[in-house]
Amino acid sequence: MLLRSTAPHASKIAPRRPDRSATFRKSFNPRVSRTRAEASADGSLERRELLAGAATSLVSIAAFPRVARADEPATTLTQVYNDEEDKYSLAVPSDWERALGDTSPNPQSTRKVIAFYPPGQPEINVNVVATALGADYPKMGSFGSPDEFAYGVAAGMTRPKPRQGPKQFSYVVDAKNAGDRYVIEYTVERPEENFYQHLLSAVGIGYNGRVNRLFTLTAVCPEDRYAEMEPMFRKIFATFETPSTLYP
Repeated sequence: MLLRSTAPHASKIAPRRPDRSATFRKSFNPRVSRTRAEASADGSLERRELLAGAATSLVSIAAFPRVARADEPATTLTQVYNDEEDKYSLAVPSDWERALGDTSPNPQSTRKVIAFYPPGQPEINVNVVATALGADYPKMGSFGSPDEFAYGVAAGMTRPKPRQGPKQFSYVVDAKNAGDRYVIEYTVERPEENFYQHLLSAVGIGYNGRVNRLFTLTAVCPEDRYAEMEPMFRKIFATFETPSTLYP
């Protein structure tokens, strides 16, 4: 399948952010962020849906069923989560809460999300989205380069002239290839609501024994807390393990 890059168009509305030093007001909207990228020029619904799986939707994780956490010794620094169905794992601080949800109201949705967050602070979270992939997407390169992928993600988050609701803008901070994954960093802003989020995502493909999945680990944080939380996010990202792809 021939995929056309979204980067030339996306760069006009989702440019690489030149400066990370600006100070922003904290957002008090406890939401988990998702991307919705533009489709390729042929209007491919499949490509749009796959790129939408690169992060979670702008829905409150408070709506997700909270999972009771077993008591752990005070000396335990992390809790390890192993997904038996999709064969991935990661470790988070032992006191972080867990919530399960779905990014689609369709009960047959193939996209699942799990989020972890500090007690009482759902606006700061890490979440994993697993999306089913077809044979047309055997490697991350099927989505284009890291920059093309990142600009597609940011373009899907940008709404300069929404039919309803506030204007929203997204800016790419960084995009790179990290082994068999893409690591992208970007921001989402709604100035009218004083809403400024910073996101870091690691995206890769793996085979869970039944189908290939697009695995996306995303850290979400208010912009003015990101410098404080980034070391923890990076530590969590280092523990993220996914199965190998069906198509090496």
